[in-house]
Amino acid sequence: MVKVINLGTEENAPAERHVVVVVHQETLNDRVREKAYFYDSARGDYGGSGPFNFLLDEAMRRAQRFASDNTIAKIVVRAQHP
Repeated sequence: MVKVINLGTEENAPAERHVVVVVHQETLNDRVREKAYFYDSARGDYGGSGPFNFLLDEAMRRAQRFASDNTIAKIVVRAQHP
């Protein structure tokens, strides 16, 4: 089972390999939506753009599948810095 940790920031991230879900807000036609992308902490953050920037629910589903498929025990959720 994958454990989800909500940090809000990068501080206190676990030392072991984990999946990071980066959450941010997008405004479109005066509607604010939460969007996110994810990455493997062992590979680094290359940013979420284009097809790798999902609605938050979809990003979480994909991150959980990625973690499970790669035997990664933790997902860390954090806010993107403005």
